Amino acid sequence: MKQLEAPVKISYTNPIKKHYEENTKQSNIKTEGYENGMFISINNKRYYDTDLRNKHYFRDVYISIIKAVKGKEYKISKTDVKQHQGEWNGDRIELPTRQNLLSLIDKRIPILICGIHNYKKDDIRSKGKEYCHSHYYLYNIHHHIPNTPIELRNMEGKIEGHLVRHIGNKGKRFQGVIDIEKVKDNVSPTQLYDYLQSPINNPQELNLINYMANNRHLPSIQYPLTTIYSYKKL
Repeated sequence: MKQLEAPVKISYTNPIKKHYEENTKQSNIKTEGYENGMFISINNKRYYDTDLRNKHYFRDVYISIIKAVKGKEYKISKTDVKQHQGEWNGDRIELPTRQNLLSLIDKRIPILICGIHNYKKDDIRSKGKEYCHSHYYLYNIHHHIPNTPIELRNMEGKIEGHLVRHIGNKGKRFQGVIDIEKVKDNVSPTQLYDYLQSPINNPQELNLINYMANNRHLPSIQYPLTTIYSYKKL
């Protein structure tokens, strides 16, 4: 009886992952949880979607975050910040090319995805009107924040403080108005592009980006997502 040959094991190399690892300086710093991104929610006061979608609001949020982590003297202006706007009746999110996104990650430039949700009609914050709040997915921020528990919590508080003026209602700071959480989805640099494309290519997947893209309290209106990043290396 002829002995069966052992099956040949075939390994597959992801060319995008291989290129990234060969051409990128890998960081030795690990901030538990934030390497997958930071999730920020701002419970805006008396803001309509038009207030959030004006050409300055999301840029200003991004600049406030950068100044929180780099220091208030750090120079960054609206002209340093690129904004991609998704489409109402087409692709809900617009991104730089996959290669350009990897280049931003390599340069340790934070990338911010911005989403808009309506409050529930019976929510006291809605006041019977179609007021909105905003959500943010911030990737690549772990390079710019400390990794010890006390210093990290202080930095989270600093980011909250810099975002207060974007709440509305004269920027009064109340507990729970700004929430910062670690993202639970596993998102490596080479996975980020496909992950952010979830609302287009895989809208049924249970992940943070699809949550942000789904205006569940007023499903007749689905707001496009906004992508923000800096032109220059921080």
